[in-house]
Amino acid sequence: VEHARRGPPLDILVNNAGVAFLVPFETVSEDQFQQSFALNVTAVFFLTQRLLPHLAPGAASVINISSYFARKMIPKRPSSLYSLSKGALNSLTRSLAFELGPRGIRVNAIAPGTVDTAMRRRSIENLPEAAQAELKTYVERSYPLGRIGQTSDLAGIAVYLASDEAAWTSGGVFAVDGGYTAG
Repeated sequence: VEHARRGPPLDILVNNAGVAFLVPFETVSEDQFQQSFALNVTAVFFLTQRLLPHLAPGAASVINISSYFARKMIPKRPSSLYSLSKGALNSLTRSLAFELGPRGIRVNAIAPGTVDTAMRRRSIENLPEAAQAELKTYVERSYPLGRIGQTSDLAGIAVYLASDEAAWTSGGVFAVDGGYTAG
């Protein structure tokens, strides 16, 4: 926020932070619930709000990073809390698109499928080895494109949403998931 105050107007804001507590519903603690919403929803809400005066009117693009978990689950992978928080982020995305649209500020979300990131690796490291192997096989067979994503798979849609080519694109939640949520 301090940097934004001193510099030129911001053209792009990417809200790309998150935490995933993939634990059974009945074991979710209040602390996990609060942490999940604090990072996945509240931080996005208030960072966008605080940077709003610094977003270029008529030209800015806000891109929220969501998840396919808001639309589709994986068997044996409890995700009620994570799915709930990312669903809230999708709702916030659509609401802000409607509310900020008259100022010419576009708001969209990218909902990646399983992407090979440090966060994903941490989320499965406590699973037994057999469960990790079973999950890997399931994921690879479930994706019509036959593999999990790489961070580079998300770059194109992010560049598009940030560009003038997407000047009339707002309120979308774009699945970038190898076709997983198509079925």
